[in-house]
Amino acid sequence: MARDDLLIKSHDILGMSVVEPDGDKLGVVRELFVDQRLGAIRFAILETGGLFGAGGKFHPVPWRLLDFDSRGRSLVASFSKERLKAAPSYDREQLNSTTYGWGAQSLRHFEADMARDPYEREPPDPRDRDRFDDLPGR
Repeated sequence: MARDDLLIKSHDILGMSVVEPDGDKLGVVRELFVDQRLGAIRFAILETGGLFGAGGKFHPVPWRLLDFDSRGRSLVASFSKERLKAAPSYDREQLNSTTYGWGAQSLRHFEADMARDPYEREPPDPRDRDRFDDLPGR
């Protein structure tokens, strides 16, 4: 398999279902937030509830807690529906605010589900190519 075979367009992730490991649907990816320093996705915004995309709740979920299913048609969460229901939720205005702190709040909520957030560190010096090998996904 060529390395390019593992690429997916961001457009194809938006609207993708997120399911529990047993296949029960948790929500739909509505937005992605990318760390500008590392060029890596940090959060997927899941919409839960609501009818036809109206009135749902938006939950920022650390990207590292989601994996593509074997066919790449949905994302499988490493947490339960109960855990997601207890997670902080926000409206669009709050998510668009860079000072609201929703990222830190979400990380605190999901910290038990992850050993550590690999993106919570200083980016490597681009002049030191050997250090790029320790980035997640490399």
